[in-house]
Amino acid sequence: MRTLRSMPLVRLRTQIGIVRQLLTFETDRAFYLALSELGHRYARVGVEPGERDSTTSLSAFELRVLSQNGEDGVLAEIFRRIGAPARFFVEFGVESGREGTCVYLADVAEWAGLFIEANPPFYRELAHKYAASAGVVTSQAMVTPANVEQLFKSAGVPSEPDVLSIDIDGGDYWVWEAITSYKPRVVVVEYNATIDSHRRLVQPREQTGWDGTDFFGASLAALQALGESKGYRLVHTELAGLNAFFVREDLAGDRFPKLALASARGFPNYFLRGYRHPRSSANSSFYLDIDTGELVPAAESHGD
Repeated sequence: MRTLRSMPLVRLRTQIGIVRQLLTFETDRAFYLALSELGHRYARVGVEPGERDSTTSLSAFELRVLSQNGEDGVLAEIFRRIGAPARFFVEFGVESGREGTCVYLADVAEWAGLFIEANPPFYRELAHKYAASAGVVTSQAMVTPANVEQLFKSAGVPSEPDVLSIDIDGGDYWVWEAITSYKPRVVVVEYNATIDSHRRLVQPREQTGWDGTDFFGASLAALQALGESKGYRLVHTELAGLNAFFVREDLAGDRFPKLALASARGFPNYFLRGYRHPRSSANSSFYLDIDTGELVPAAESHGD
């Protein structure tokens, strides 16, 4: 039961909540400047490949408009170099659709595509946002290696979508491995930068979910090896040390720096401030070593 003495604190908390909500509704003016810049970049994206640029790192093109980090700008430059004939995206793990790797493509560039989200509250917001969009399909599902291709087929995904973005905080490696009937031109996948980037370590297939610690997903080396086995080249890791960008080898050609020159961030730099998730303390946290087939304690996986 509230007392008279506690009421001022209750009112104060309520007022703080209202102020925070109002601040959320106000759009930063810098957003519109970034939006304009990204629009100019996409105006240079055609169906066919653009000018070759085999020396310039993609780091200089990072730009955030509706993505979590610099994905918006990186994708625009990749598509400028290789073209985007289908104008179709697929992204899962997009939450409410407030931000995401492909949100700009859906909201501004008017590409067709598929968003998949498992969380019911997030999905309700996502479905509401795109209810009137004829080109964007939303699906509520937990994406797994067993169902991913059926989800694509049910949503009418073309065999060669321009971009696939995978961010499910755990089984990203296994889901990408399971996709064999579809050949996206670009794949963006979250990697775990706390793992030694030279070791091919992956969260075990049967382990799902994320506990909020630095135990999740796969190392960059594991994803790079998987990408190469599927015909993809690693061309960029963003400044935040969160996402890796792969381009299909038949499209990459001489349009990107050699692999040795690709900027590989082997450390977490979340929010571009060196933040990282807390270390896992669970004794049951193990990664699968792809090279040996053995389980490795998460505590022994760190590259720092």
